[in-house]
Amino acid sequence: MIIGNGQLAQAFINTPHDDIVFFASGVPNSNCTDESQFDRERQLLLSTLQSHNDKKFIYFSSCALSSKEYPKNRYYQHKAEMEQLIKNYSKSYYIFRIPQLFGHLKHHKTLINFLYESIINDQEFHLYNEAYRYVIEIEDVKNLVEAYLKYSHSSITIDLANDYRYKVLDIVKIFENLLNKKATYDIIDRSDGYMLDLTDMSQFIKTNDLNIIFSPYYLYDKLYEKLKNTPHLL
Repeated sequence: MIIGNGQLAQAFINTPHDDIVFFASGVPNSNCTDESQFDRERQLLLSTLQSHNDKKFIYFSSCALSSKEYPKNRYYQHKAEMEQLIKNYSKSYYIFRIPQLFGHLKHHKTLINFLYESIINDQEFHLYNEAYRYVIEIEDVKNLVEAYLKYSHSSITIDLANDYRYKVLDIVKIFENLLNKKATYDIIDRSDGYMLDLTDMSQFIKTNDLNIIFSPYYLYDKLYEKLKNTPHLL
């Protein structure tokens, strides 16, 4: 069973899921303060947990929760509340915390898509000079989740991310390089970011000989593959 219709949900369409619930429907914007959106996810999550408590339950949360020092706005507080509901109601759950997710480059509020769209449309944006983000591509999330379902016990909470932390300014420079186009932005003197310990995930990949390669070049290589079918942009 798949709950949701976005890119992440669609990634699992061909994954056998008769005994699994993939909950990939939630509040998409980490700056959201609308309690009605949080309540909508909460009610959907509760009803799904109660109706399918005999199945493995997959939930996608945020890596920001893994950093005790990172300030938690209402969105992150909500994510923590959803994680606790799952632990209270599910006998067999997998909570996957993910960072900046990217798939198809399209109109979307997530960071990678926002930067891409702003640059190609000559739209000015603001940029923190000391902002850092981890990233992961949807297909790698899919492969990792399927591997955890196959090789790992349930009732776990794990971070899934490329283990290189990117400065957001460097992400902009990657796009400028790939698109051969200058971005228009102004820099604000502010820091924003957190550190992750991805040792458990890295060991899992190594132990199970998974063909998933993370590195400082990960984002460039993934974006190049996505953009090479639009040669007028390269």
